[in-house]
Amino acid sequence: MEKKRVCVTGAGGFAASCLVNLLLSKGFIVHGTVRDPSDEKYAHLKRLENASENLILFKADLLDFVSVVSAVAGCEGVFHVASPVPSSKVPNPEVEVLEPAVTGTKNVLKASLEAKVKRVVMVSSASAIDMKPDWNGTRETVENTTRNVVDVRDLAEALLLVYEKKEASGRHIASSHAINTRDLIGLLKCLFPNYNYPKNIVEVEVGGGKVYSSKKLQLLGWKFRPLEETLKDAVNHYQSAHLLE
Repeated sequence: MEKKRVCVTGAGGFAASCLVNLLLSKGFIVHGTVRDPSDEKYAHLKRLENASENLILFKADLLDFVSVVSAVAGCEGVFHVASPVPSSKVPNPEVEVLEPAVTGTKNVLKASLEAKVKRVVMVSSASAIDMKPDWNGTRETVENTTRNVVDVRDLAEALLLVYEKKEASGRHIASSHAINTRDLIGLLKCLFPNYNYPKNIVEVEVGGGKVYSSKKLQLLGWKFRPLEETLKDAVNHYQSAHLLE
């Protein structure tokens, strides 16, 4: 039987890499778009199991329609995960972030339409509608508001699920746990007591923070990991990557 072939845009990113890994484990042939396939920062993709046989990296700029067409060609599905994520503050976010994101998405959809792709799954973030995303890591005081958490591996499973379920349509929110800041810090302290944590947590009025519902995904059969497992694996990963001291 011929293997299913799909395209993942922004394949080198955190969520996309996890999705590529899942797709390869399920026997898919994956076309991954990256800025430069020879760049060492994409070496982790080439080390994935089955990558040597089933992963093809395409040099693509989503603002360049022709390069998008090449990556999508021959695919029956597309996962559009790529989006500009600046590492620092940009002078003109509308021009440097918003316009490229919109134009890139239009190019992916147009290329998918021309290639007669059967299904497109688009990824976005709650941060796209965050009214105050000023997190610079310098505050010693944090608000005891609600945090919505999802394991990146569970997110990848959700993306594959909505791709494969014909009845899936519209928006699906992948949020497995809602926990307030105080409880989250308390849980992290129990798991990893040797790190520094915020000492001052300011109480906010009842209703502070949003709780996102994943009921629509769960009705499709989505399951997720316990929060403790996600936190343990995340911190262990940061430690192994020398991102935590």
